[in-house]
Amino acid sequence: MTSEKAEHLYLDEISLLGSEEYEAYIRLNLRKILAHRREHDIPVIGIAGAEGKTTAKRMLSAILSANHSVLETPPDCSTASGVTSTLLKLNEHHEFAIIELGIVESRQFEMAVKVAEPNIAVVTNIGEAHLASLGDKHLIADAKVELVRRLPEEGFAILNIDDDLVSAMGKYSPSSKIIKFGLNKNAHFFANKIEYLGPDGIVFHVNGFYDFHLPIYGSTSIYNALAAISVARVLGFEFEEIRESLQKNFSLLEHRGNLIKHSDTYILDYTYDATINSVNKACESLMQFKGFSKKRVLVIGDINNPGPDAKSTHLAMGYYIAALPIDVVVTIGENAKYVAEGIKTMNHNKKILSVCEDNETLIESVKTYLEPESTLLFIGSRDLKLDEPLKEIIQYIS
Repeated sequence: MTSEKAEHLYLDEISLLGSEEYEAYIRLNLRKILAHRREHDIPVIGIAGAEGKTTAKRMLSAILSANHSVLETPPDCSTASGVTSTLLKLNEHHEFAIIELGIVESRQFEMAVKVAEPNIAVVTNIGEAHLASLGDKHLIADAKVELVRRLPEEGFAILNIDDDLVSAMGKYSPSSKIIKFGLNKNAHFFANKIEYLGPDGIVFHVNGFYDFHLPIYGSTSIYNALAAISVARVLGFEFEEIRESLQKNFSLLEHRGNLIKHSDTYILDYTYDATINSVNKACESLMQFKGFSKKRVLVIGDINNPGPDAKSTHLAMGYYIAALPIDVVVTIGENAKYVAEGIKTMNHNKKILSVCEDNETLIESVKTYLEPESTLLFIGSRDLKLDEPLKEIIQYIS
């Protein structure tokens, strides 16, 4: 093996799924990385779940990095190599490490957890996002529970109480330190007094007392904030410090539900990707703008990883959208046309529907329905690259 290929494997291709030719070398590298991680006695937070990992990580980073040195994985860390290459950067200056575990393949997930050895485990939720690879929600839970199962006895498991499969993971933890978060008041950290302020974000209280006002637009982000707040409290941060750091330092990543404002038009940008869960949550965000706009327009493309029956999945999504107070639905993509079909079946032509086959038609269709004081939501599989037609729409209204 050439030194160049060896270095490439060491930094970027470390995986137990490697070929037999490289397996012994890979295992040796994993032992070296684990030894390097164990040289640093700091809190290592592992974050897993179907959705919300990147947002929860950004929220936690906004809190911790205000006054501390934090190492974190890049956005959407979806391979074991992303975890291991991050761990190799650990040095004596780091006080915290945040490891996003967006890995779908169960063997790679297990390997990443083994080598990272998180002492704080966060599981945001278990949804249908990875059905195409893992089969069903129970298989996903079986994979993610590894993060909790491998905690040290003095570690913390921080779990979503409102997701039954996640909440049940506590019984697999070697540690008795199980912290629950959610909207359920039985959680250690719960949100209530929630106010949806449309373009001004969301206000909520934690445990009925501590108020937070964040630039987020759907309930999923409240869960992400609660996860981050739970970790920060476990680490000894005071609520005032947490609130100040979040409100000062946190913002949503582009294309992850961030809000774009132009004149009297609002655009919710979810063009990074669309899964079964994220479409539901994005549509919920659009509903929060009902009192802040005269027209609501949904631009929806194909759903990523729709499961074994893509047509039925998209039809079901159409049935769901049909019941929502959305004025116009514009679809694009081979499967998204079934969303329109589902809406038409249930909605009896009360919504304006436009089925587009390409970006040019999509752009012209959206322009046709745009009116003053409108709110638009763009969402679709990343393969459709809906950020490109969205740019043209933004230029048009600017």
